[in-house]
Parts: sequence; C-alpha cells; structure tokens
Amino acid sequence: MARKPDKRVYVRRIRTRRKLQKRRVWAPISSRKSNALQEANLRLLKELAQQIAQA
Repeated sequence: MARKPDKRVYVRRIRTRRKLQKRRVWAPISSRKSNALQEANLRLLKELAQQIAQA
C-alpha cells in the first residue's frame, strides 16, 4: 500500500491555490487610480449624451 503524503504537501497546495484565487478576484481593477479614471470617463460620457440629447 502506498504511503500517504505528508500534511505539508496539502498545506502547500492550499496556499498556492489561495494565492491564485486572490489574484483572480482582484485582476480587473488593480488600483484605485484606474477605478477613478473609469468613473471620470463614465461621467464624461453622460455629459456628452445629455448635450447630444439637448441639441
């Protein structure tokens, strides 16, 4: 019968999996700066849409 691997192996796997999940979750918005930029762009688009509607 094969020996079961040490607990350390499982701990290591879980740690790596956790790191990967963290990276995946926060991938789209890496910093607050880009988020602020997106908000500014949306605001600008809304203003342009209003101006076009009024014209």
